[in-house]
Amino acid sequence: MSVSVAYGLPFGTTVGFRPLSSHCWASASEHRADFLWISSTFGGLRATSGPSCRRAPELTRAIPAAVAAMATAISVSGATRRRWSTRAAVAQNAAPEGWVPPSSRRPLQGGGPQSQQALQTESAPTPPPASPTSVELPCFSMCDPYASLLLHGVKTVETRNHPMLQGVTGFCLLHVGHKIMDENAAAEFLWRTGLADESNLDRITHPPVGLSARGQVLGVMELEETRQYTDAERRLESSQKKVASETVGKFATPVRRTWWLQQPLRERGQPGVWRASLPLELAPPDLRAILEQKAGAAQALVSQAKPEGGAEKRGNPEPQNDRADNCADLPKLVVFDLDGVCWSPEMYQTKGGPPYRQLAGGDVAMNSAGEEIRLFGAVRRIWALLHSQEARAHGIRVAVASSSRRNKAVPLLATLEVCPRVRMSDVIDQELFEMYYCKGEGKRPHLQSLLSKTKLPPSEVLFVDDNIDNIRSVAGLGVVAVHLPQGLSEATWAAALTSYRSKRPARP
Repeated sequence: MSVSVAYGLPFGTTVGFRPLSSHCWASASEHRADFLWISSTFGGLRATSGPSCRRAPELTRAIPAAVAAMATAISVSGATRRRWSTRAAVAQNAAPEGWVPPSSRRPLQGGGPQSQQALQTESAPTPPPASPTSVELPCFSMCDPYASLLLHGVKTVETRNHPMLQGVTGFCLLHVGHKIMDENAAAEFLWRTGLADESNLDRITHPPVGLSARGQVLGVMELEETRQYTDAERRLESSQKKVASETVGKFATPVRRTWWLQQPLRERGQPGVWRASLPLELAPPDLRAILEQKAGAAQALVSQAKPEGGAEKRGNPEPQNDRADNCADLPKLVVFDLDGVCWSPEMYQTKGGPPYRQLAGGDVAMNSAGEEIRLFGAVRRIWALLHSQEARAHGIRVAVASSSRRNKAVPLLATLEVCPRVRMSDVIDQELFEMYYCKGEGKRPHLQSLLSKTKLPPSEVLFVDDNIDNIRSVAGLGVVAVHLPQGLSEATWAAALTSYRSKRPARP
């Protein structure tokens, strides 16, 4: 079919056509979803695509080149209704022979309201969701040769002396920094332990050809849950081989699988863990298929969460323990560590500080250096619960026992809201704010001070910390101390309450 181009379309007239069929002309009153609508306006021609009009090759054969370019742009972007302007117009006499305007057609037999509704439903099918073109993943930075050893599969565990990767599981991007650590020491260890021979040492300690530009994201890993090594585990030769080094950190994150990207992803390195967008075209085919499937499943969950009215169903991201919300059964004093329990990264790991800005969604704050500090999954809900009228009516108080950087942590507490107009600093009893460092004593001085101030029985105090040494330091005080190496989530909160209730004497 050919469509002539002219400037004679009367002002205010709208016609539509469907390039996927020979019977492709219609009037604006039909509101067909698979048509491209052409309207004459002050600015010339305006093209509006229906939700089902997406196939650029067919459009190209059916309409003038100017409109085809616009339709291609609509198809690529996945938009369902975007308007584009051009100076061309479609002549009225370009309709196929035998076309009859809808206003003069005979009505359907039995064309009552139900039939009309059925016709509208049939003529405007819901378009399938567009395939994702990128995914957002957590990202952290490492230096070579250990970054390359990780992505080559020689190094199978990443260890650190701080819990930076706690709560980071599944797919994660790896940024390879500009700096290079001592390659000679790494090569000597690999050769001595039999992890590599001289013929492949250079290959496994460097990125592949084409990915040699450092200071960019070069690979993707699949991480398992981080756990804390014991001192004995850190001294084992098997642990050292997994880390590809004699130096083994306290917190170990196993790496299940790794992939090199097909091309580098330009991304500026940051301290701690941040989030970055990965274009799927950069991923190798097998990884791309996995990520597309996961992204498609996430889109489907979002679509299922929207009822017919379009409003999203609201729910908690993690299952909650109903008994945990029973304030009558909660501890009289809940003492939180901050770094590694409430947020990540820890304050000493960040370069920036105040002023902070809480981002949309509420779980992330950005500091003066553009670094993101992320709250653990259940922090806002649990802190809001402990600040509720019911909790205060039962005499529940919230305290802090932390050795964080005061100049950074205090302004952050005053910025992060756990619910509208309630900041984390509002939840804490200001008389029970213990933030200082006591070398070799852990958190014992903090808890001793809190017990002295509150005059509570130790059995009514729940203390949570991500550092096992701090938990051990308060063992003789009688408080219920629970180790949370993964931070505060619904699951770890429920486990902490279970431990508290099992140790607490029965209340009268």
